[in-house]
Amino acid sequence: MKNSQRNSQKHVSCSGSAKWILLASVAAVLALIIFVILQSRPSKMIAKKQYDLIVGIEKRSPGRIERLVAENYSDRWGFDREDAVDAIVDVGSQFLALVVTEDEKETVIDGKEATVTARLTFGGNPVGPAGHEVVKRLNQLDEPFVFTWKKGSLLPASWRVVRIDNASLPDDLWGYEPGDIRRAMQGDIEF
Repeated sequence: MKNSQRNSQKHVSCSGSAKWILLASVAAVLALIIFVILQSRPSKMIAKKQYDLIVGIEKRSPGRIERLVAENYSDRWGFDREDAVDAIVDVGSQFLALVVTEDEKETVIDGKEATVTARLTFGGNPVGPAGHEVVKRLNQLDEPFVFTWKKGSLLPASWRVVRIDNASLPDDLWGYEPGDIRRAMQGDIEF
């Protein structure tokens, strides 16, 4: 009889610890779900995507920038996705190190569209006169940059930039076409 009492006591204590393990597992899964939901909010996703775009610009990484630019990108200069990526990398090529700082940043989210307005300050180590000219002109702009983001699907990470603008930039961009700096450096064109 003593053996059967011991067995039942072991069975009770095992099921008690199993209940705690099950409760802890359910609590951990719920905490993970809540964390994912909070991190998937549009405000968090836009902040992350904007940060990633700025880092892509600083690193002059065509792959990173391309992943963040929508296939249907268009702007007032007539640039498409490929042109925008080429222009960003082209201008950034004039720096050993490029630092882009966002100031006075404001984000407005309206459903599946978001607008990030920010003053950008450019700095770093330009390698030549073109880099110095870029820093000079961009840092003297009166208006902030405006990044328009759109959500492409139900996935929280599907936000892509569809337009970048700055009202202070001229409509002709001083005659610049995407890739001009690269072609000039290769001797293919002259300014």
